[in-house]
Amino acid sequence: MTRTFTALATAAVIAVSGVSAVSAQTMGEGLNMLQAALVSDFNRLNIPVDTLNDLTLGQIVAIKNIVEAEDDDSQTKGQIEAIIANN
Repeated sequence: MTRTFTALATAAVIAVSGVSAVSAQTMGEGLNMLQAALVSDFNRLNIPVDTLNDLTLGQIVAIKNIVEAEDDDSQTKGQIEAIIANN
């Protein structure tokens, strides 16, 4: 009985570890996709693209929402630069 319990516990730990690794990989891919989607917007607004690498996921999502709001380019650029400045 103890061996069965130990085997089940070990299997559970391995299963959870595998899920965490897949989840982290998927999250990293999602972040890369968001960054890639913003590159053309940054180029259009004359914002240095290299700043994308220093932003958090939350900042990137906020910037994506600002870009999709379709405000005036100068207003959009100002809002994005404010987010970048708070990094």
